[in-house]
Amino acid sequence: MRAHPILLWSALVVGVVGGSLSCDGDSGPGSPDAGPDGGTGDAGDAGPDGGDPSHFTCDVPRQLGCNPNEGCFFYRLEEGPGSQCLAGACDPVLQNCPAGQRCTYLRTAGQTERACVEEGTADEGNPCQLSGPSEGLGTDNCKKGLFCTDTSREDGGTSFQCVRFCHDAAQCGASRQCNEVLWLNGTVELPLVCGSEAKECDLLAQNCESPLGCYPTTGKPLCTSQGGRGEGARCEFSNQCASGSACVRTGEGLTCRPLCRLPNGQPSCAQGSCQPLQGHPDVGACVP
Repeated sequence: MRAHPILLWSALVVGVVGGSLSCDGDSGPGSPDAGPDGGTGDAGDAGPDGGDPSHFTCDVPRQLGCNPNEGCFFYRLEEGPGSQCLAGACDPVLQNCPAGQRCTYLRTAGQTERACVEEGTADEGNPCQLSGPSEGLGTDNCKKGLFCTDTSREDGGTSFQCVRFCHDAAQCGASRQCNEVLWLNGTVELPLVCGSEAKECDLLAQNCESPLGCYPTTGKPLCTSQGGRGEGARCEFSNQCASGSACVRTGEGLTCRPLCRLPNGQPSCAQGSCQPLQGHPDVGACVP
């Protein structure tokens, strides 16, 4: 259930659109590394085989496009991430459970679903505990609106802390961003939680402090954890790729491609041509 940085989920696919590469998405962390509850590593910018924009049928940050009894959630499927309107027992951000209860994700019989449970006592950022299975269910001791997950410490270790559910940065406190995703076993939903604020950077200079890399987003390039997938490797998110590259849609689907300077200069393309990244002047990606 580890939380993985993704940066900006407002649009997900770096793809070829109108002759330019559209940075339709967010950067996520590096190559997957399974978390304690099967969290598939880091997330971020595109879908495994396309992250087709048609899979995004509603607006998660603004919660638009759904019926009153539904919420808009990111989800994963074989063709790539998307968003869709999903009904459920409750909303973990709205916290629309009866008094004294909170909305969180519970796992039972191999499935993980949103459910109303008794409110916990641990505050945001404080240590938390996961309970053992009880009648097939497991929960944590966090307060309303929070979820217990393993987070990275500055010393390189991990600890369990309560983090806040979010649909948009408006639900996060100062110096926090709605930029991390929970990959939970037993559900296709990809709930977002508040994470640390990412720093802006230069895509071509790659001027982030080690071990972070600079990746394109729908806004400014941002520093985030970097992956190790090489040129031509299939990708789900830009920061699964090695630093200096991004997850780009080509005729071969979504693959890692080196970044380059437009119209010419360094870095240049050893192979293919430098096609512009939408929203990032003077920066392109080398495509076959």
